[in-house]
Amino acid sequence: MSVLTTTLIGLGIAGAVGLFAAREHRQLRSARQTLLDCCADALDRHEIRYGGDGFPRLAGGFHGRRVIAELIPDTMVIRRLPQLWLSITLLETLEEVPSLAVLVRPAGYEFYSLTSGLSCALDAPAAFPSEVLVRGSGARAERLLWQLTPHLAASLMDPHVKEIAVTSKGLRIIVQAGEGRRGEHLLLRQAVFDDAVVPARELANRLKELETLRSAIDLPQWKLAA
Repeated sequence: MSVLTTTLIGLGIAGAVGLFAAREHRQLRSARQTLLDCCADALDRHEIRYGGDGFPRLAGGFHGRRVIAELIPDTMVIRRLPQLWLSITLLETLEEVPSLAVLVRPAGYEFYSLTSGLSCALDAPAAFPSEVLVRGSGARAERLLWQLTPHLAASLMDPHVKEIAVTSKGLRIIVQAGEGRRGEHLLLRQAVFDDAVVPARELANRLKELETLRSAIDLPQWKLAA
């Protein structure tokens, strides 16, 4: 077989592989775009937008407040599979309330985390999981922590919960939505998430948790203490 023939065969194989990869990429993006469709009707006047990676971002109203739900792929992993996180934010101005965040099983590279950006390390209550990082915006955050401990502890019992945060702009919870398929990650370094469609009840339950947490914050107390 001549060098020219070998080269042409190689180019043909490379082209076929390229076409296959491109088709797989389009199919993957298309599948990602539907992951929050089931949750859309749970919000008023909802809208869905898509990032460059195809993952959706859902926004809308819930009991008079604005809600943002988005999927965050985490491929910055060491010795584990890629993770897909569902971030749900309940937006509300909470004047004078200090920032407080709890991160479960911290690894040090959670780029999506609010906890690592807070300056004051706080002692974790005994009711919290053993592997947990608790931080606040200052000394006042410790009082907020003890005020919210029963409600935070109840949510943190769920092993899918990754982070819960309270800031003056609202409340946020991050939970695991899916884990990457092993084969694609090991061989192709792709993040393919099976069974990652978020059901409407998941969004509803998480919003209920945030509402319960919000109700436990005594706003007049913080305004008087400021």
